[in-house]
Amino acid sequence: MRPPVSLRYKLTYAGRPAGEETLVLEAVRHGLRLTLTAEVTLPLPKTRQRWVSEMDPAGLPRRFVERVEGRETRVFELEFLRDEGVVVGRGREDVVLPYVVDYHDPLSLIYALSRFEGAYAMFHMVGGRAYAERLPDETLEMPWGPVTARVFRLRPGIGLVYYDPEGIPLRFTQRLGGHVFEARLERLERGAPEPKSKERRGRRRRRRRR
Repeated sequence: MRPPVSLRYKLTYAGRPAGEETLVLEAVRHGLRLTLTAEVTLPLPKTRQRWVSEMDPAGLPRRFVERVEGRETRVFELEFLRDEGVVVGRGREDVVLPYVVDYHDPLSLIYALSRFEGAYAMFHMVGGRAYAERLPDETLEMPWGPVTARVFRLRPGIGLVYYDPEGIPLRFTQRLGGHVFEARLERLERGAPEPKSKERRGRRRRRRRR
């Protein structure tokens, strides 16, 4: 998965429409930024979510922010201060942890797994570990045709992630409350986003769409 790329997903829960989300990977100064924004209607309550991971060129996070708006608004932030040897967490309670290994956040984990070619991997997360196991490839029917996907099982949580040969996440599944929550890629755009201001400087970069 190479920047810039914007991915739009359709969400379902127990086979019913559950909203949509967008995953955007951008090149920024001194690294990468991966942003997920989601409008989730099921399971209740309805929520609006925004996750941002600012990563170094190797894909290790420097800063992670999660904002969830539902019945209440919850904001959680992590700063990975490798040079100072600490991870600082800010939310309802502030915490400081020693930086003794290279940690990942949920978004940087998705990016790291997109480039992983092995059969089994362990990723250090703040507060625990995530384990990824390679499963047999599967063919997914996408809007632009069939795609052979690499499949990984993530634990804990019994989640599955499907990637195309370029490392684009095609599908996510997660068991929640006895049902399956799924995100399936509906649209892919490559290229820098359009400037928001009325003045457009320089040439427009064309986007390739699937």
